[in-house]
Amino acid sequence: MSLYRALLGGVLSVMIVPHFAIAADGSAVFGWQERGLIQPEQGPVDVELDPTSAKSSLTVQNITNFQKNGDDWVRFTVQTTHSLTGSDALTLERKVQSMEKSKGSFGSSSSPRQSVQISLCIGDKVYPETLTLKSHGKGTAAVKLGRDVIGHLGLIDASRMDTVKLNCKG
Repeated sequence: MSLYRALLGGVLSVMIVPHFAIAADGSAVFGWQERGLIQPEQGPVDVELDPTSAKSSLTVQNITNFQKNGDDWVRFTVQTTHSLTGSDALTLERKVQSMEKSKGSFGSSSSPRQSVQISLCIGDKVYPETLTLKSHGKGTAAVKLGRDVIGHLGLIDASRMDTVKLNCKG
């Protein structure tokens, strides 16, 4: 009888206690889509964690290249998402870190894309990441994190989304 009670108690506690997104080592487990903030501008964006993509990217519009102090810079607009006001545009300027060769449809060569450093708040941590700028993207998320970034973020539970609460300071 006590084995039956222990088993029943265990099953009930799993059903009643909410599922917490914590890995065995204490690190967060992210959903396939999370909310993020571009830092330091505090621009809210949807972030897709996509292990099928090799590289991470940022979908942007209005790309303008310019020189600043002898370095290559780029100005661009990102669509941000607000729960109350809907979508909005955030204009950013970043130093170009590198030029990435990209492949178009069917493996054909397309124009090179700039890569820039973007700091993203996800959960309670800020992650400085190198993202390739794309003028169009699949899906609704402005930021797509691929295998180049996911490896040091943590685990992903593809059945969940919005698992971590934004809580970055500053």
